[in-house]
Amino acid sequence: MARTRAELRGGFRGLGLESGDRVIVHSSLSSLGRVDGGAETVVDALLDAVGGDGTVMMPTFTRYDEPYDPETSPSTVGAITDAFRKRAAAVRSAHPTKSVAAIGPEAGSLTDDHDPLASIAPDSPIHRLIEPDGKILLLGVGHTTNSALHVAERLAELPYRDQLAETAIRRADGSAESIEVNQSHCSRGFDIAESIAKRIGLISYGRIGDATAQLVDGDPFLSLVVDVLAEYPGALLCDVPDCERCAYARRRLAGRE
Repeated sequence: MARTRAELRGGFRGLGLESGDRVIVHSSLSSLGRVDGGAETVVDALLDAVGGDGTVMMPTFTRYDEPYDPETSPSTVGAITDAFRKRAAAVRSAHPTKSVAAIGPEAGSLTDDHDPLASIAPDSPIHRLIEPDGKILLLGVGHTTNSALHVAERLAELPYRDQLAETAIRRADGSAESIEVNQSHCSRGFDIAESIAKRIGLISYGRIGDATAQLVDGDPFLSLVVDVLAEYPGALLCDVPDCERCAYARRRLAGRE
């Protein structure tokens, strides 16, 4: 049986989303099972859940090796995010690799002035949404997709978040202009944040369709992770043997590079 808009909206409300909420959504369409209307229905249900006074944000990240055009560059982080960024009401930020899109009364102020060197960092759109009272919805995905943890790494001033990469933006005349951006760090170790936050009640769990969903209180969650990183700077690093980024991070933390 296919899930309906009303059923999904009820699930989001039961999880804790309320009218007027500000929420960033990380998602997997396939995790929900069959949905009548697919990704568009999920977007509708999310907007219903927060109402006209609420604001929904989604990552709409793009490839490093293709010039970025906010109107046409597809999102690489799932069908729901790509459907969302195409909405007439969506406002998309100008970051060439880590753009976000938002719908709601705060969409413009949240996405404006997205500095290429502050991709997922203090004063980036994701940070602006979370503070002071934003929420994080993980819909069928875990904390390895939770971009707020990259903000925590920067707030904690970890030295390994200094790597740069080159990409390009598409100009109005069709030409491409090279630009430097912060390179995202590995996120495969991020699931440890769930166990930390769960112990002090910052996460609500529920089922949306066939998916497990988590709703996180964003601001206290971010503060908690920053505090943990102050004591254990390598807490979010993965243990994958051939992960060059986490090997680099450990060398930086040890002062060897």
